[in-house]
Amino acid sequence: MTLEARLDILPAAQRELWPYLAAVPRQYILYGGTALALRLGHRVSIDFDLFASAPLDHGELEALDLLRGATTIQHGPSERTFLVDRGHGSVKISFFGSLPFGRVGEPNDTSDRVLRVASLLDLAGTKIKALLQRVESKDYKDVAALIAHGVALAQICAAGRALFGPAFNPLVAQKALAYFEGSDLDSLDESTRALLVRESIADLDLPSLPVLSSRLDA
Repeated sequence: MTLEARLDILPAAQRELWPYLAAVPRQYILYGGTALALRLGHRVSIDFDLFASAPLDHGELEALDLLRGATTIQHGPSERTFLVDRGHGSVKISFFGSLPFGRVGEPNDTSDRVLRVASLLDLAGTKIKALLQRVESKDYKDVAALIAHGVALAQICAAGRALFGPAFNPLVAQKALAYFEGSDLDSLDESTRALLVRESIADLDLPSLPVLSSRLDA
């Protein structure tokens, strides 16, 4: 099944770059806020995060026409981040390799065959984990959007537990939903806060979610 990606939510610079992403090797799967926004259309997200189970091949990335003339702003053994400008502004594209957490769903090709996008549950599991690692309003907005679109908090936390095992504590994550201090959390609107507070005190009975594969792309 292909995904009719919500390309209308992409800013002009990302939209212009989108067709060039078809050159990205197939082992890279789109994760992060942009992947979720392309599925739900709930907010603007301004960069591309591409995940792979295999180690990064820096030579392969450098040879991509997509990245010709790009500026490297981060370069590590398992991460490479570029700034690409095709005329409408810079777009950050990050590649992450050697990721160990596998997947609980199937990635989908976009209908235009540009990229593969992680499943909603895989995005949910990685998003709730990110919420515990940093304090940013976008993560709270994303979790609220998942719930509003019918993905129960129990499913979100079950995905986190399946992907990250003991490193992810569902009860701590649930309580964190009602923490609105620090960073830019004062930008959360009242309806989002109310939804998250309700979820933070609801019964949490996690279903069992199997890991379908230890690889993100197969």
